[in-house]
Amino acid sequence: MAARRVTIVEIAQHVGLSKTTVSDALHGGGRVSPPTAARVAAAARELGYVTNRAARQLRGRSVGAFGIYIPPIARNFNFYMEFAFGAAHGSAEHDADLTLFARDADVGPRHFQVDGVIAVDPLPGDPMLERLVEAGIPMVTAGRPPAALADAVAAVIEAPHADLARTVLNHLCDSGFRRPAFVGSDQQFYSSWADDVRQSYLDWCGEHDVEPSAFDCPLGATTEELSAAVRSAVTPADVDALVCAPQGFAGRSQAILESLGRHVGPAFGLASLSSDPTTELTNPLVTVVDLAPWTFGRAAITLLASVTAGEPCAYLNRFEDVSVRPAGERTTDT
Repeated sequence: MAARRVTIVEIAQHVGLSKTTVSDALHGGGRVSPPTAARVAAAARELGYVTNRAARQLRGRSVGAFGIYIPPIARNFNFYMEFAFGAAHGSAEHDADLTLFARDADVGPRHFQVDGVIAVDPLPGDPMLERLVEAGIPMVTAGRPPAALADAVAAVIEAPHADLARTVLNHLCDSGFRRPAFVGSDQQFYSSWADDVRQSYLDWCGEHDVEPSAFDCPLGATTEELSAAVRSAVTPADVDALVCAPQGFAGRSQAILESLGRHVGPAFGLASLSSDPTTELTNPLVTVVDLAPWTFGRAAITLLASVTAGEPCAYLNRFEDVSVRPAGERTTDT
């Protein structure tokens, strides 16, 4: 038979204080003087009190769970699945569960039973973000938040997307490709990441006296939509490389390029700024950016845990565990 658990009421009776005062002393709530807190702690040790996590959850002081919100438009992409798995691992390391918010923000009242939330690639005007802010839940964003929500976000963690895009463009240039084209995501998914990589491309073109050839495409583009964007991007005869921003676009574009007589390899460069592990990371013909999404998700939870614990945190945090892998430096077996 399990030993009987000592209760807060028994501790309160033992020290002659109210159970509210004892609870606050044990869990850091309210205004309890240091001498009183020390007396309660000593009594708890003497009586063999063990913190009951479930009881804390019922009182609302700690739910024991973190939340993660991914824009519905992006949930089919491998990056977000791997990010969520990393976040789940990080949550377990902090003795917490992970809840994925999946319901539509406009369907019924929402009760977010979490201690804090990670919002991945937050988009302007997203009603779910507004609901989370209204609920007063501590929020960390993976990617910079829209300006309207910036003051409501506790901290931001982001990869150096602009620098990575510039590294890719410089590599293509060093490899002999002089006029890269660009295909990015359209306004339906215009996160800080999408803006950063597009602007980095335009800036690079300006610095190298190159005429930009940039076209947008829906994140969930059909083959016809992607084909139209790629065809438009590489129409100028002197375009000799294509840089794709969304995950999987470069891998899908290879066949399109081949059909246009643009043979990927020494004659035509191809790069992905957010690489799919199946179609791009293992393709030796494609220069890729590996954003390490699993590690990224874990790092985001570590930051959120610090925020919810009340620890001092920088507002803007960089996730640097990323890499650029030039074409030709790996095989299809990697």
